[in-house]
Amino acid sequence: MRPVSLFRIVLVVTALAGCGAAARADDDGDSGQESRLEQMQEAVERGEIKSLGELRAIVRSKFPGEIVHVSTSGEHGRYHYEFRVLRADGRLLEIEMDAASGDVLEVENDE
Repeated sequence: MRPVSLFRIVLVVTALAGCGAAARADDDGDSGQESRLEQMQEAVERGEIKSLGELRAIVRSKFPGEIVHVSTSGEHGRYHYEFRVLRADGRLLEIEMDAASGDVLEVENDE
């Protein structure tokens, strides 16, 4: 299996950031005008959740490998990130993280 390049990681994160206009707003009383990503950016600015950079650093410190994918989920003001990490041994880990605390909620494919 080929190692993932930094370019590919940047491309994935850039694509994720660019999909804000197409993202569906969560049904938490919002008017529907803001996407989840916009809501999350505002929550970061208010200090309610950690930035993507902070969360990536936590993932890197606990799970060696290349972060190859990042996605978001959230509703009612509670946001989660899912990181996919490709380990040196070729295994892919899926790590779900609470965006506010940085706590790891679930790890899949880690044997």
